[in-house]
Amino acid sequence: MKIYRFFYYLGGKIMKFEKYHGLGNDFIIVEKEEIGANLKYSELAKDICNRNVGIGADGLIIAATDESNNNEMIFYNADGTFDTMCGNGFRCFCLYLRNHNLINREELKIRTGAGILKAQIISDNPFMVKVNMGKEEYHHETIKFDSKNELFNKKIMVEDKEFFITSLFMGTTHTVVFVEDISNEFVEKYGSLINDLEFFPIDTSVNFCKLEKGKLKIKTWERGVGLTLACGTGSCSAAIVAKRLGLVGDHVVVKHLLGELEIELKEDVYMIGTGVKIASGDFNLKI
Repeated sequence: MKIYRFFYYLGGKIMKFEKYHGLGNDFIIVEKEEIGANLKYSELAKDICNRNVGIGADGLIIAATDESNNNEMIFYNADGTFDTMCGNGFRCFCLYLRNHNLINREELKIRTGAGILKAQIISDNPFMVKVNMGKEEYHHETIKFDSKNELFNKKIMVEDKEFFITSLFMGTTHTVVFVEDISNEFVEKYGSLINDLEFFPIDTSVNFCKLEKGKLKIKTWERGVGLTLACGTGSCSAAIVAKRLGLVGDHVVVKHLLGELEIELKEDVYMIGTGVKIASGDFNLKI
């Protein structure tokens, strides 16, 4: 799956990129073949996602194909850490494939670090995609709580605050907390502190939620990034926990600062939302 070629300029390599966002959660997408064998993905992610001296984004998506010729999405956070899945990034990747005629049907399947996910494009203008996110896991290697019990609605103290937390794996590790205060300052402070708890040998994203006019309002402190404008896997996780607590039904509207996601809770979890292309351009690789 090769679209771009390198251009050589003043002895350096210029790599083509495209930038997308899902409700403000932004990503840079590049082709695997264009990166080259000598550059580590983690280093590229840190360089290109830097908002001061790079392009700036919450994450890097590397477009590839697997051994069965499925489209593959390889994801790295802005701090250079690998992650198995990103819901908003996945929808953006679907649009990227659509824009480059790399899919020729409405139904598609894409390999991620969390396995193959299926999606259905339901609208082109605006672009909308429905993704089968699979099932949640409460007993996962990234959550070290109790082999017999789930880390569900457990009361903890973090500094001077009491929280009831639930942790699960929804393509990536998430912790859900229902609170009254979801100000940026609160989320940034306590997201980091909850992530540092002994339950998480690998970082967890922390979703701070509250019900507001029948919708689930959420802000996410995302591992590898910090406070983000939206989180797809976090929205799914929050909807799952809210239903289990009896706060919502099978259809949940999750409200972010720049828009909404729809989550359908059936046998599997479905996420419905947009992806938007922002820009394309050249990036000077450090090699």
